[in-house]
Amino acid sequence: MRYLQLAFAFAVLLLALCFYKRASHAYQTGDSQWCAVTNKGADSMQWDCEYDTSGECASAIAGSGGFCAINPLWRPDPSSGR
Repeated sequence: MRYLQLAFAFAVLLLALCFYKRASHAYQTGDSQWCAVTNKGADSMQWDCEYDTSGECASAIAGSGGFCAINPLWRPDPSSGR
């Protein structure tokens, strides 16, 4: 049982380290559901969250080597009924 607790604690620590990102190395603009994520060099990523659909995002990153991701800070509009 002790090994299971140790493994769980290690997994939680590893997960926390995976999500740790210094603010100077990642920046985000916009508040829409989809983000175009591009590498700006020197371990710096830009999240351009101005796209309402994955198709709009895919068009924006075509040929740039970036990828689309759901905005981690996005919240649906409560008045939209979703």
